[in-house]
Amino acid sequence: MLATHRVPRTDPFSSTMQGQPWYAWEWLYDLILGVLHKAGGLNAVVWLAACLISAILTLLLSQLLKRGTGLPLALLLMVLAEAAASIHMFARPHIVSWLFVLLWFIALERWEQGKAPRWILWFFPVSMVLWVNLHGAWLLGIALLSFYTLAVSVQGARASDSIERIVKQHRAGKMLLTLGVSLLTTLINPYGWNLHIHVYRYLSDRYLIDRIVEFRSPDFHGWAQRSFALIVLLVLLAFFGSRRKPRLIEVLIALFAVYAGLFATRNLPVSSILLVLVAGPILWEDIGAIAERPTAWNSLRTLVIRLKMFSVRAGEQELKLRGHLWAALTVILALVLCLRGGRLGSRQLVNAQFDPEHVPVAASSYLDRQPDREPVFSVDQWGGYLIYRFYPRRQVVIDDRHDLFGADRFREYLTLVQLEPGWREVLEKWGIRTMVLPAGSALANLLLELPREWEVVHEDKVAVVFQKSGGASAGLSKSTGDAYLPAWKASFQDCRPLLRHDLIQLSATCNRDGHLIYGTRFLEPAPSF
Repeated sequence: MLATHRVPRTDPFSSTMQGQPWYAWEWLYDLILGVLHKAGGLNAVVWLAACLISAILTLLLSQLLKRGTGLPLALLLMVLAEAAASIHMFARPHIVSWLFVLLWFIALERWEQGKAPRWILWFFPVSMVLWVNLHGAWLLGIALLSFYTLAVSVQGARASDSIERIVKQHRAGKMLLTLGVSLLTTLINPYGWNLHIHVYRYLSDRYLIDRIVEFRSPDFHGWAQRSFALIVLLVLLAFFGSRRKPRLIEVLIALFAVYAGLFATRNLPVSSILLVLVAGPILWEDIGAIAERPTAWNSLRTLVIRLKMFSVRAGEQELKLRGHLWAALTVILALVLCLRGGRLGSRQLVNAQFDPEHVPVAASSYLDRQPDREPVFSVDQWGGYLIYRFYPRRQVVIDDRHDLFGADRFREYLTLVQLEPGWREVLEKWGIRTMVLPAGSALANLLLELPREWEVVHEDKVAVVFQKSGGASAGLSKSTGDAYLPAWKASFQDCRPLLRHDLIQLSATCNRDGHLIYGTRFLEPAPSF
């Protein structure tokens, strides 16, 4: 965009989709990153992400305190939300949506309680124009505004006082109008209403959604997922253990946040932020009520009283803190440091780089030195990094823009990397001659057994680079129409192959009779040695 001065409408990065329509729905954030990267490299990119994440957590803690949550509990809830968000805490545009969700929640809470300034009517449409061009999660804002409109409408219908009913109905009408205007402003993007159709088709594609890792339900063996589970338990405790009946909007937001978090791992950060904001004041109110219960233990009542007194003093001090100028100066100085290459005098203080333990840094450096400009095939999660390293000198075959490639190409991609029947046909169809594969992956292990077809030109502990060498097929034979691995040894007791175990586990197994099973087919008996 910096070179062409226009928003891309067709794909320039991949050999398989070159020239096809591409909806770069995060174009504005990408443009900002491009400007920062041109000025300060990856250091400036990390600076922006750090500023956004710090602002989100600071604002979250401030809102917990203002909503009546005591400082000790507010700190605990903020840490839990941060831990849950750590699963997706990357320098990517989704962190902008975290900030927008938080800002919209704050504004809607004030509006619902009748404390909003007049300019609140314009805050939502104007911010939506930015949001829809920064990240695709602007749908969360529409959902929040819809929930508050519904809640205020119900309050107005159930109000016993005629004046209150008129006020609530008038407020609900304004919210509904704002919702409509905000929906219209989502059309202010380079692709117009075609973006909405594209997003709908993408999110309704069950094949893609069921197979993209970040859209899968969370696996609660990780600490981030466990933190979210703990937040959900605290919400249940707040709702069912409190003397105060939760407001309708609190119930709606809690149900939505819990469902979103359980539906997809990528939703854990936003869900956690919303849940702690809802649960914090209720839980603190319940904790404070312990001091007023005559049946409670004296020691527990004394502890709660002291905790409340400390929280009041510390909370007041925290909210009275000023000195925003110093924080702003720190942010500016950090940016200046990044723009100077991360150096302060002769000392290197900041040196942001891609982690060579997780992305193919060495393999990419090797390919960068080669005169060949063939497209590179790799796993989808490495595609973005390879585009960063090689564009415009090389293209990738596929990357993690799943909405661009669609279900058909992603199905072919999985057929190849998982060595399902037909993987050879995908190789030939895509014309792949250069591969960068994770070391020890199933496909890499198989290609190592085919030296007459694929030559290893670079290998390290992270990635293996293969080049098509030509020649007749070797090491693979055909039986019942499927490829299998003959170059293996197995005992009839445990059928444990002597090739690399992860390859065999993914591509072939063996039954007790010594028959090789590939997919759902039984191939010829295993040879004995």
